[in-house]
Amino acid sequence: MTGQSTTSSNPSSEQLISNIIREGSERGIIYVSAGLLVGGLASIVLARGGGAGGARKAITMFGAGVGTGAAWTRCSVDIENATKNMS
Repeated sequence: MTGQSTTSSNPSSEQLISNIIREGSERGIIYVSAGLLVGGLASIVLARGGGAGGARKAITMFGAGVGTGAAWTRCSVDIENATKNMS
């Protein structure tokens, strides 16, 4: 196989962090969507009644916030572990 450059099995630190952030973004979309779904379902069950529109929105947004926080924390931990392994 002439003319092809070989790459090392270990990606550079910049590429590693970039991959972690990309995966974190993908995971974030999934986690936020799941949080919206679970929060929306919980709001239907917990906030019954005619005047409960504000409570439903709050419960649904709480679910989205939990999903966002979970994705952020997971990405942060992955980056921290990667930087510890670099040194």
